[in-house]
Amino acid sequence: MVYEEDQIRERILKLMHREGLSQVAFASKIGKGQPAVSDIMRGKREIPPKFLASILTAFPEVDKDWLVFGEGTMHKDDEPAEAISSETRPRLPKTMAEGNIEAFLSGPSRALCQEKKVVSQFPDYEFTLILKNDRMSPKYIRGDELAFRKTSIVEWGNDYLLDTTEGPKFKKVLKTAEGVRCVSYNKKDYPDFEIPRDQIYGYYKCVGVIRVL
Repeated sequence: MVYEEDQIRERILKLMHREGLSQVAFASKIGKGQPAVSDIMRGKREIPPKFLASILTAFPEVDKDWLVFGEGTMHKDDEPAEAISSETRPRLPKTMAEGNIEAFLSGPSRALCQEKKVVSQFPDYEFTLILKNDRMSPKYIRGDELAFRKTSIVEWGNDYLLDTTEGPKFKKVLKTAEGVRCVSYNKKDYPDFEIPRDQIYGYYKCVGVIRVL
């Protein structure tokens, strides 16, 4: 059987996003260990046929030709993918667990994003995402939709979205000798941690907030 593994990984990510599953929940659903799934999704291991078979068994509604060969649609009742245009910006998927953001902006993973109409009141921005927790309160709260733009100038002590090998991290950032110290406002539930410099793909500045009251 011949197939392009990177493209299969993108389709698996799309399935996870559609089902609202984290990688841990997805691994449990298909009866695999999370470390093994992580290695496969990162490209550290080839995708064995039994892995694909376990997905098709756990999700009988998924079309085999779509999963393996990229032909047709995920489900028979799938609607056409949202069109990408200059009048839209991607909203990153809530289940995004690994970097890098650039792949969701211009790479194959763009198909996993929702295309949202540009908010003209904001300065130029590249994408939005919705906060899943209250780590950044009181300035930002769960459910806020934030607009971001990549920057090469970091004002240390301010809030930035870091694109890392472990996924995006939205924190107040402090420069250290080896990398970046990430600080949450909610220190009780989310203690500070440090990210080595070589594990950071880029920095994104928040340029707008949409809050549903």
